[in-house]
Amino acid sequence: MPEVGQKRPAAWDCAKQRVLNHLQHLGTYDVKNSMFRMKLATALVAIGGLAGCTGSTNPETATLFDNINNLNSGEYDRQISSNEAQAAAILRNNQAAEKRISGLQRQRAANSGAISRLKSQVASARQSAANARSRVSGNGAKTAQLNSLEAQLASVSSEINSGNADSRIASAELSRITRAIKAL
Repeated sequence: MPEVGQKRPAAWDCAKQRVLNHLQHLGTYDVKNSMFRMKLATALVAIGGLAGCTGSTNPETATLFDNINNLNSGEYDRQISSNEAQAAAILRNNQAAEKRISGLQRQRAANSGAISRLKSQVASARQSAANARSRVSGNGAKTAQLNSLEAQLASVSSEINSGNADSRIASAELSRITRAIKAL
């Protein structure tokens, strides 16, 4: 539309005249009639009102008028911002989970090394017990002590195998048992 006080282009006048001529040829309404203009204006306002009131904010199901309204009202921008915020939160949660997993993997590797060292200590203590058995075979008191130490060794070994042993405590206990066996 031209600014107030400016003359409309000839193409605008020509198009307007063609629409008016077409409506007159329909013979239904007299387009010069003010009543017709009033009905036309009311119809256009009603269509415009309906265009803004259909209500779907889902781009997949929204009609053309819904999409126009959602674009103009900023609804789609709000949805995009909300989705971006959710995506950022998911990424933060994933990064935190990856850090936890990495920490757990390091802990598992450390635990695996500790278990391996403890099993090696158990094997060494058993070897010491086997060597001591031949030395104490004629002495009943020392044989009883060795049997008691082997029972303690079996108990610590069982705790290690079940995963219930604290590695420092188990290592200290294995060292004590090994020293006691070697002292026989």
